[in-house]
Parts: sequence; structure tokens; C-alpha cells
Amino acid sequence: MDFSRARLAFESPRLTLRIMEDRDATEEYAGWLNDPEVNRYLATKSATIKELQDYIQKKDLQADALFFGVYLKSNGAHIGTVKLEPIEPAQKRATIAVMIGNKMHWGKGYAAEAMKLLMDWCFNELKFDEVNLGVIAKNAAAIRAYEKLGFVETKREIAYVRYGDELHDHVLMAVKKRS
Repeated sequence: MDFSRARLAFESPRLTLRIMEDRDATEEYAGWLNDPEVNRYLATKSATIKELQDYIQKKDLQADALFFGVYLKSNGAHIGTVKLEPIEPAQKRATIAVMIGNKMHWGKGYAAEAMKLLMDWCFNELKFDEVNLGVIAKNAAAIRAYEKLGFVETKREIAYVRYGDELHDHVLMAVKKRS
């Protein structure tokens, strides 16, 4: 299954997810990735518009990835991103990652809503058995949110990720398709 150049879109009561395009590489989006509060638990610590455009194009051409913008249905505002990568049809699983970059929209359940849309698609349309993710152990709020979605810890890689001068544990989590 090749997802390169896919033009999928999903809607929930409050959100629209659509494949990211060059035009989505804005100053606002770059600003999220350049904000230490937003990028605290991200591998990316800074970005230019050109780097965002290059990343969006790379993901668009990648056969095992889908990279979506998260938009409010009420006004079309771009508030974050959600990605499936890798998508592994032979293993019936995908890895998900989400970022709500616009801090005005933190704590409102948008990340969970976006993830649920893609998880439901993976389970119901692609007939996958599992969706997984990785998170820094120190990001307790994200872990709690993921647990509410049904994710459970499957593995912990001790002192696996370095951010600045600190080493952090990397927590791998998964949710299985409910029968």
C-alpha cells in the first residue's frame, strides 16, 4: 500500500484533518516549532518556512507516511499536525504522532480528537490491529491523555533521548483494535 501523494481528509465534530501542503508552511507554524514551550518534548527545536516546505514535500512523497494539518472546522484555523509514520500494512499497524502547536488550543481535547479520527480509520478501514506511539516519560500530561485513548505502555527505553543536557526515558505505547 503506497500512501505517497494521497489526498485524504477526515472530519470530526470540531476538526478537519487534511494532508499538509506547501501553503501550510507559514510563519505561525514555524513559530510553534521555534517556541521552547511547544518544542519541549519534540525532536525538532527550530524551523524555517523553507525547512517546513521541504519536510511537507518529503512526507507527501513517502510511501509509508501521511502528514495531516489539524484545522478548526469553526474558522479553518491551523492549530497543529498529526502524522502516521510508519504505516505498516503487512504488520497491520501504524505509528501516530500529534502536536497542537497553537497554545491557545491546548487542553481542549483537540489532540485526542485528531488521533481518534486516524485511529478509527486505521482500525476500521485499513483493518489494522494496532496503533502505537512514542513519548518522553517526563511528558506526564501526554501519557495520561494517551491512556484515556486506550494506549498502554509496552516498553520503556531508559535514558534513550537527549534534550539539551538531560537524558530522558522513551516510553513506547500501543492500543489494540477492540473486538
